[in-house]
Amino acid sequence: MSKNVSRAENQQETHLKMGILRDYTSDTIRFSPELATLLAFLFTDGGVSKHGVESWRIYFTNSSLSAIKLFVKCMTNIFGIASKRIQVKKRYGSYPSTRLPLDELIKSNLIPSFLRVVFSIDGGVKFYAGKESNGKYSLRKNVCLACYHPILREQYCFLIKKLGIDAANIHADNVIRIQGEKSVRAFAENIGFIKGVTVTNHSRFWVGKEKNEVLRCLLESYENPRHFLKLFTNSNDIVRTA
Repeated sequence: MSKNVSRAENQQETHLKMGILRDYTSDTIRFSPELATLLAFLFTDGGVSKHGVESWRIYFTNSSLSAIKLFVKCMTNIFGIASKRIQVKKRYGSYPSTRLPLDELIKSNLIPSFLRVVFSIDGGVKFYAGKESNGKYSLRKNVCLACYHPILREQYCFLIKKLGIDAANIHADNVIRIQGEKSVRAFAENIGFIKGVTVTNHSRFWVGKEKNEVLRCLLESYENPRHFLKLFTNSNDIVRTA
């Protein structure tokens, strides 16, 4: 019995200076609501990774400050870790430090080729009929590029504007938007999409169609808007994204 007690005492040794409980077995941690909450964090936006020879790192990545505060609370209460040892960084800091090869693209005149791939992978055409407050439908159309990295989004805009195309950086939606006949035609002439790249199932109306074909239809709608408005409304599928 004395050996077992001594062993338990050694296992439960606490590093007072760092505030770290050394033994985290089922004998020392009760499956509490806080532990259940912590496990939920780890199974969604968190995890555990090896750190050194006998250490492990628990991490959680999320943009919600409320969720981060609750995670810190669970860690401190469950493991007895000093809150100062839990690093909390802004979501912006989670983005990798990176930049586009702006100078190289400009000097080599490869901006169109570069952006064509970017828009083909993470961009598309929004061309659909939207309902107005008076109950009538009107065409909504633009070319967009989704990008969550704020620095890259700014640099994409810079390159697009280098080609003489107006582009709006919509921070709230994490997208770059090109709209207006002049800008959309300039996009089609200078950038466009990779041949053969098709629309995903995000749009039941355009799914399977080449993005370049949807772009062509959008451009035709400037000349014949009634045709496409009738096409959309008769389909009973108001298009949202291409």
